[in-house]
Amino acid sequence: MDSRMTRRSALVLTGTAAAGTIAAGRPSDRSDLQADPNADPNADPHADRRADLILHSGVVWTGDGTAEAVAVRGKRIVAVGSDRHVLGWAGDRTRRVDLRGAFVGPGFRDQHTHLITRALTGAGPEAYRPVYKPYDEKEAFESRRRTGQRHVEIHARGETPVDVFAHSPVTEKMKNDLLVMQEEVAKQGVTTVVEAGLRDLGALDALFQLAEEGKLKVRFLVRVAWGCMEEAARLGWKTGVGDDWVKVLGVKLYSDGWLGPRTSALRRPYADDPYGFPRKGILFLEQERANRDVARARELGFNITTHAIGDRGLKVTLNAYEHNDVSPRDRWAIEHVQVVEDDLLERMIRGGVIASIQLSFATSDQRFAEDALGRHRLRYAYRWRDMLRARLPMVGGTDFDIEALDPLWGLQRVVTRTEFDGTPPGGWLPDQRLDVRAALRLITSRAAFASFEERERGTVAPGNYADLVVIRENPLTIPPDRLASATRLMTVANGRITAEGPVSYPPTA
Repeated sequence: MDSRMTRRSALVLTGTAAAGTIAAGRPSDRSDLQADPNADPNADPHADRRADLILHSGVVWTGDGTAEAVAVRGKRIVAVGSDRHVLGWAGDRTRRVDLRGAFVGPGFRDQHTHLITRALTGAGPEAYRPVYKPYDEKEAFESRRRTGQRHVEIHARGETPVDVFAHSPVTEKMKNDLLVMQEEVAKQGVTTVVEAGLRDLGALDALFQLAEEGKLKVRFLVRVAWGCMEEAARLGWKTGVGDDWVKVLGVKLYSDGWLGPRTSALRRPYADDPYGFPRKGILFLEQERANRDVARARELGFNITTHAIGDRGLKVTLNAYEHNDVSPRDRWAIEHVQVVEDDLLERMIRGGVIASIQLSFATSDQRFAEDALGRHRLRYAYRWRDMLRARLPMVGGTDFDIEALDPLWGLQRVVTRTEFDGTPPGGWLPDQRLDVRAALRLITSRAAFASFEERERGTVAPGNYADLVVIRENPLTIPPDRLASATRLMTVANGRITAEGPVSYPPTA
């Protein structure tokens, strides 16, 4: 196997003593260091403990509390605390950035995207920038009908949407298209993305090459599509294989359709029938195959997630997980989880199954959800706050390019439950709103947990990798209806400044 696929970066700080001396935001007394017998006696004796970058005089949200400053050396955070203490890490070569009150938080993570797939189409940079379009019922209706028809055709062939396999040769164009994409991603404050079902393993080859060449600015965690899993395993690619920039996270299965075209699989018939598709939706994974597919994924060493929107699709998926002895240590996930009654919620909690939700889906789907489900069943739909209260493990994402990539757009929508045009006044199912801190954790620390990275990413803490976003406004204090318009000033990934300069995408028509 290529060494780049198994390489692990060394810690900049090693040992509990080194971490402990800075945990309270104090510069280390450096007493834990051992002398280097080959060191230049005329060199600065503290140079190896100086920071490369210090962000100070701001509001540093660690994921829990707040501080004034953060220091970075190499790929890692070395200090978090007051300006006085953190500036003690400065040396002649340290870049000091006066935040002037700006907000610093953990870099945004997106647990469900199709960014790599989109890049393989040769899309230009504009494809990744959010653009708000007022809702057009006629256009949306036809789009949902076309999607549903594709689902019917796939199901008729006895397939699922992820029974696809390709392994294209790497080309310079492929690599360049990936670089074009990541430039836009980094500008939006995103440091880590999960590709939810990669169908062409050639793109994974390309990403490993770009990582080796030192050209990546965004971290890519890849879930291969079910159809690619056997070939990925043959190549030695399984969960955890990779490096600081590219890593295999697992595999994606696909249980049912979507709610919009009425193809997500429900336990009871849809309340309406606008398209003439099966009244209970489409179940791509019958129980026997679901059990078998999950067993095979576990056998090959892949972490598992499954697309399941409707309660019947969710039930079949949970049956398969439980048939294969799922436990919280597995951290298997289910994508979307849009219709979930209490019995299914309880089963997810028992198994530690993670709900991978999309922050913008509720406000987008408000246009048709009640027609599809009926008012009574709506109480079990898009119940993000209920899930958090029940202590269900949760994580957030966008499902780009179904929704805009910009994490601040999703943040405003999930906090207000109101679309950018103000509909509905007061919010859709407003009792399911999330507060800003809870929503931010879904796309920072909880996303790190879902990817087995909570011990070194997702929070701003000494010893963690330096994945940071700097925002001019403070998301914790500005009015919720201004979140989407906030301005990113800087993005840092793996200690590297990957974007700098004001970037804002106000959602105006």
